[in-house]
Order: sequence, then structure tokens, then C-alpha cells
Amino acid sequence: MAKKPTYKELEQRVKVLEQESANRMAAEKAFRESEKKYRLLVKNLPSIVYRGYADWSVEFFDSKIKQITGYSPALFNSKKMKWRDIIVDEDAENAKAIFIRALKTNKSYVREYKVRSRSGDIRWIQERGQIVCKTNKKLQYVSGVFFDITENKESQEKLRKSEEMARALLNATTDAVVLLDPDGLILDINDAYAKKFQKTSNEMLGLCIWYLVPHEVAGLRMTNVKRVFQTGWPVRIVDERNGIWHDTNIYPVSDSLGDVKRVAVFARDITNRKLAEEHIHTLTRLLLSARESERQRIARDLHDNVAQELSLLRIGWETLFDDQFRVPEKVKQKAVELSKILQKSISAIRDMAYDLHPPGLYQFGLVHTAYQYCEEFSEKHNIDIDFVAAGLEDLKIPADTEINLYRLIQEALWNIQKHADATQAIVKLVASFPNIILRIEDDGAGFNVRKRLAEASKEKRMGLRSMEERVGLLKGKMRIQSRPKEGTKIFIEVPYKETERDREEKHYHY
Repeated sequence: MAKKPTYKELEQRVKVLEQESANRMAAEKAFRESEKKYRLLVKNLPSIVYRGYADWSVEFFDSKIKQITGYSPALFNSKKMKWRDIIVDEDAENAKAIFIRALKTNKSYVREYKVRSRSGDIRWIQERGQIVCKTNKKLQYVSGVFFDITENKESQEKLRKSEEMARALLNATTDAVVLLDPDGLILDINDAYAKKFQKTSNEMLGLCIWYLVPHEVAGLRMTNVKRVFQTGWPVRIVDERNGIWHDTNIYPVSDSLGDVKRVAVFARDITNRKLAEEHIHTLTRLLLSARESERQRIARDLHDNVAQELSLLRIGWETLFDDQFRVPEKVKQKAVELSKILQKSISAIRDMAYDLHPPGLYQFGLVHTAYQYCEEFSEKHNIDIDFVAAGLEDLKIPADTEINLYRLIQEALWNIQKHADATQAIVKLVASFPNIILRIEDDGAGFNVRKRLAEASKEKRMGLRSMEERVGLLKGKMRIQSRPKEGTKIFIEVPYKETERDREEKHYHY
């Protein structure tokens, strides 16, 4: 018969039971809190936690799977639907192969594949799993997470198509195109440019462009590329190397904050265009030369033949009645009037001959001839013209340059007379090696330069356009500065090759 426990023993047992009960309650509370935190964590994770088995059945611990697939977790947890049922057939074999490889190696894997949702939509899944095996190395279960990476995949596809389009655009041109970072490293390059280095575009990526081009070219290009990075403004360079002309444009490529992080360089071989332009330029100069020769011939014929014959006719007409004693007064008066008409015709023909070709240009030079023309123009049209020349007295200027500069002065003064309503004008002709500078100013009505040039092209006016053509033939530059009621200034610079130059500059002011 068992001995009854004493009161103290019973009291001690009760205390032990109470402690165990308290511990159990604390453990249950901690477990509930832990489970609550776990479910909260699982709910807020962007991934879907699962446990999978060898037969493709899965168990899910939250309801987010329904948002992706349209199927409830209970449907999968009850094994009425297996994960293989929604994997797209074309991706299933690859997914299986990745799993088997992981099973044979480190038991960890990452695989991506497409699934078809209940509504028929295709979603991209990234699965990260850890295979758990029994002691006999047989598969027990897989613990892992699913990520919906559909948006990421769609973005990657858009980026891929964008890159393909960019690549197609790069290779659609025969121009050399390259994308550079601030150190000159090649970020992208088209096939046409890569072939010049006997490489593929992929082989060129990451190389420094400055080590691939000639040293003298690299220095100039590097300077201009740095300027684009510093200023954010594009730069254009037209230059010639070894008989080949290049038109190079360097454009800034900014990030979302507007900072220039890359530059795009487009280089075009314009040798054929330059040769064609030079050919046209030569033909135009020959045409102008022929026209000046024809003008000279006509001017000589008018002066030496027509004007002389009219002069003889006038002399003969004025002496017609010298031997007549009784000439009626009306006849004498009529003879005088006809003589005056002949004199006007002779003057007009001589003026025409002078305008067609200034007779003193080759004899006395550009300065003297231009000064004389300004004096006569001033007197004839009542415009005060101040002519200034400096540094040209000892220069031997080519004949075509002389005649074109003279024509520019002519055209400018005629424009002033016809359109400016000016009372004063200044013509300055200065030699400043290696250019001859022609500056023409007036105090007339002025005009809107852009509007006038646009109207001149539209209405086929030849005043300013004719001057631009002449300056272009001389490979010079022309700039017009004007505003309504503020007069007009024309600046012209033309290069010249000096055959005889006196370093001491002399000035003439007429």
C-alpha cells in the first residue's frame, strides 16, 4: 500500500504543475506571437512562400498566389491542382532539368519560367528553392519562394527591342557613329566605324578611342569632346586629313538630371561632296570670269565704236551748217537740241561702258577705281560717301578678287540708293593679313535681316544673294547687321594670297 504524500509534498507538486502550466502558456503565447509575426512577414513579402513535393504538388502559406494565378491556395494545398498544371509547356522541360541538376549538386536552384493564369494571361515566375532530402538521400520536400517578375521581363523585352532598334538605326547609316564616356571609352559603336579598325562592334566595346586614332587627330577630338562635356553644347568640325574630308558632329547625351554623361559622335566622309562643291565653285568662277570678259568686250565696243561714232555724228551735226549763211533760226535751234540729245546718248553709253567694266581697274588698281566710283556715285545720287582704304597700296591682288570686290561695292551702293533712303555712307577697304576686309555702312532706313533674306529667296531678288554668291566664290564670309530705322552695316572678309607685301602699313583716306 502506497504511502500518502504529505501536505508539503502535495503543495510542492502543485507549485511544479503551476510553473509548468505557466511555462506552457508563455510558450503558447510566444508561439502565437511568432506565428502572427511570421504570417505578417509572409503577407508583406513581395514573394510567395511555398513547400513543394516530388509530384509537383505545392502548399502555400498565404493568399497572394491567387493574385498571380487566379487560383486559390486551397486548390493547390488540397492537391486538386499541381504546379506543373499551369507551367507553359515550352518552359517545363528546362525547369525540370534545372531541378534535377540541383538535386544532384548543392540542392539549391533558381529558375525562371512562364505560367498561364486562370484568365489565360501569361506571367513570368522566378523560383528560388532549397531541396530537403531524407537520410536516405531521397527527396523529402522543397522549401522556396516564388517571385512575379512579369513587369521586369516586359521591361527587359522593351529594352531589348529598343536596343535592337537603336542598333538597327546605328547600322542603317554609312556614317561612323560612336558613343563615348568622359574618358573616351567606347560604350557603343556601329559596324561601319568598327570595320575601319578591322574589328566587330562587340570587340570595340570598352576600348579607348584616343588610342585607336592618329595622335594629331586624337588631340583635337579630345579637346572638342571635353568641351561638349563641360558646356553641354554640341560641336561641329569640318576638316581634311590625307585628302579625305570629314564632317564630324559631337552631341551631348544627358541623364534624367540633365548632366552630360556621354557624347555621341557622328562622322561623315564628305570628300565627294567637297570635290563636287569645288568643281561647282571652279565652274562658277570661270562663268563669272567669262561674264567679266564679255562685259569688258561689250564695254570696249560701246566706248570705242558706238560712243566714238556718235561723237563723230555730233561733231558732224554741229558743223553741218557752218558753210550756210542763211540758216533759219528754228533750224539752228533744232540742231542744238538734237546735238544735246546726242551728247546725252554719248554720256549714257560711256556710263554704261564704265559700269560694265571700269577701265582703270587694271591700270590704276582697286583702291583708285573704287574711290573714283564712290565719288561719281556720290555726286550723281546726292549721297555723301566717305571712302577709306588702308594697307592695299603694295599688294598685288588677283584680278578675280579685285573685280569681285569692286562689284560688291557697286552692288552695295546700288542697294543703298534704291532701298535705304540714306544720306550718308561709309566704304572701308582694309588689308589685314590674311584677309581683305570690306565694310559698308549707311544711315538709312534699315531692315529685318532674316525677313529680307527670306523674301529675297522667295521673290528671287538678287541684291544681297548676289553679294553672298560673290563672297562665297572668294571663299570669304559676309555678315549683315541691320534694324529698322537704325541703318545697315555689311561686313565682308575675303582671303587673299599675297605676292608682294610691305610690312609697313600705309593708310589712304580719300
